[in-house]
Amino acid sequence: MVKSTGTMNGTTGESRGLDEWIKLSTVLAGRFAERAAAHDREGSFPFENFSELKDAGFMRITVPAVFGGYEAPLETYLRVQEELARGDGSTALAFMMHAKLFGQQRDGPAYPEHWFAEFCRGAVEEGWTCNTVATEEGLGSPAGGGLPDTVAVERDENWVLDGRKTFTTMAPLLHYFIVLARIDDPGGGPAELANFVVYRDDPGVRIEETWDSLGMRATGSHDMVLERVRLPAERIATRRTVGSGDARGAAGTAWFALGVSATTIGVAQAALDYAAAFARERTPNSQRTIMEYPGVRSRIGRAQLLLIRSRAMVYDAARAWERRDEDGGGTAVTDRIVAAKADTLNNCIEAVDLCMRVVGGVSLQKRRPIERYYRDVRAGLHNPPIEDRAIEQLARTVLAEPAEAPQAAE
Repeated sequence: MVKSTGTMNGTTGESRGLDEWIKLSTVLAGRFAERAAAHDREGSFPFENFSELKDAGFMRITVPAVFGGYEAPLETYLRVQEELARGDGSTALAFMMHAKLFGQQRDGPAYPEHWFAEFCRGAVEEGWTCNTVATEEGLGSPAGGGLPDTVAVERDENWVLDGRKTFTTMAPLLHYFIVLARIDDPGGGPAELANFVVYRDDPGVRIEETWDSLGMRATGSHDMVLERVRLPAERIATRRTVGSGDARGAAGTAWFALGVSATTIGVAQAALDYAAAFARERTPNSQRTIMEYPGVRSRIGRAQLLLIRSRAMVYDAARAWERRDEDGGGTAVTDRIVAAKADTLNNCIEAVDLCMRVVGGVSLQKRRPIERYYRDVRAGLHNPPIEDRAIEQLARTVLAEPAEAPQAAE
């Protein structure tokens, strides 16, 4: 396995417009949809989907042009996420974890230049994927301020890592694992948090296939076990004192939270598409189609309203972020981002619930995709920022209290 840290001096990425990205995403989403039920049922990882994403150039969609990427803006990335999720939410969510890293680094540089160049080179030349690996069973979201149990100890000019990580999305495919660990101060001072670049073939690294979830069953979010993993000193990517702000904070929130939101909208749109098609065709007892029933029309209209509202908030927040419109409409851009995420998740869950009612009792049948949408649409509730933290941020703004130090959305 090649582990180059060379740069790609002089390379320039190609250009693709939004329409081309949407066209490609729609084609791939159709193929993903054909495989989604089997992967969901088996909890298997969709390697073939990622092979097609790689062949179509998606692995470099957000990579800067200077490194040979397409450098797609935030709004384009969100539209792609939404479209891919209409085919398979699991594939879209897993892919998002890779694509958002390059976008957030463009907007909020945090990784050393040589490491970011390597991540870009791997994505462009090899189609390699990367993701941050931060969550632990006892820690929950690192954005909550807890300390990870995974510990890094400096020894003989190397680092030794021990710990277990959960929710390692894309674990079967990842090349670069960016692992969050705690560095204790031997003198009893404040601990530090650091991210280390780990490869799957580093001695002591093991993936345990533990992922067996209610929704998003094909993301391959297994446990990563690190047992005395010895890394050279240069594998450290970020380092900061506990409680201090994270350089990736605001940018990470924008690309992560809005990416989750767009993915969730895509899943809900798939449910609405299915419910509308069902309503146009369903004719109980050889009578009129159910699309003529007032109750059905009301539910479909309400679901559409919820998706329109969600898109309006998500894309407004995205445009505000790209303009750095800190006081547009009297609402700070970071508040618009967390509000969009919180409201979108609730809107989309309600929309899919309404679609289930349109389809009726048969919506519970495993052979119908709407049952999967019902489960998948809920997953984003547990991605940062979770609703309680979003509401707390909004409350601080209204009460004129100091904002918390920005934390990365791992």
